[in-house]
Amino acid sequence: MKTVLTAAGPLAPIRREALAAIQQHLLRTEFDLDALGPITPEELAAAVDDPALRTQLISGMVTLTLASDSVADEEQAAIERFAAGFAVASVTLEQLRKFQTERLMALRFDVVRRSLAGPAFKQLYEDQGFLGVVKNLGSFAGLWENTAVAERYRGLAHYPDGSLGKELWRFYVANDFKFPGEKHGAPESLLSHDLTHILGGYGTDFQSEGLVLAFQAGYRRQDPFSVLVFLLLNGQHGLRLTAFADAARGYYNDKPGAIDDVVRAFARGARVTVDLTDHWDFWAVMDRQVEDLRREYGIEPALA
Repeated sequence: MKTVLTAAGPLAPIRREALAAIQQHLLRTEFDLDALGPITPEELAAAVDDPALRTQLISGMVTLTLASDSVADEEQAAIERFAAGFAVASVTLEQLRKFQTERLMALRFDVVRRSLAGPAFKQLYEDQGFLGVVKNLGSFAGLWENTAVAERYRGLAHYPDGSLGKELWRFYVANDFKFPGEKHGAPESLLSHDLTHILGGYGTDFQSEGLVLAFQAGYRRQDPFSVLVFLLLNGQHGLRLTAFADAARGYYNDKPGAIDDVVRAFARGARVTVDLTDHWDFWAVMDRQVEDLRREYGIEPALA
């Protein structure tokens, strides 16, 4: 990855910080980053023959190039050479191609459908059918209130203190969020994100929202790098991808340690034992204590 990140010149500080964070929090190694020499696609292909790992490496290269607020053509060309040497197709590399050629509408559609919203609505369709999708979108758009759904979530006020349900109710009230089913309330299919705020102990400011996404990318078993691409396009390249999140340019450049926190959150998520975005029945555990669920799901303390 260092070979790719130095294809256009010296290693940028933000990328050095990202590589050091990966080394510390994910790889847990102590090699000298500056002593690493370049490697060719052929040499790396000879050392890595698992197609899944090859694809993961290409996705990692793409993600790291996006950690800076610009991507040089030489960096993309280097990733293209490694992808060709690996003989793998990469979703994230195709997203990078769209970004570099400014096909931004196509990029937005692809990233959103692959990150969190797309799979969430697919699951909603599987669980509730077309009518369920219409009802959720209609209440989110403010066209109507789905009273039965809204009342169920309002009823969380009566759950035991410390339970997931009671903490979710407090989270919505404290942030003045609308409950699912209410006009402009979030679709139920996206609730795993809000519940991740609670289980992970993350706030709702811009930086914390990025950490929640990184944490979700870590515990997600399918296509986690698309979530990281979403995070970096939104927070580093100023590309607004959803009505739920403001966009910023160069945010991680201006915040020392912020990219380290993102990698730390991703690593923390990777050690979680359940994918909360994959048909997790949160209603079955709404009455459970948050601390018990954290232990059961392998969610480490935030500063571990």
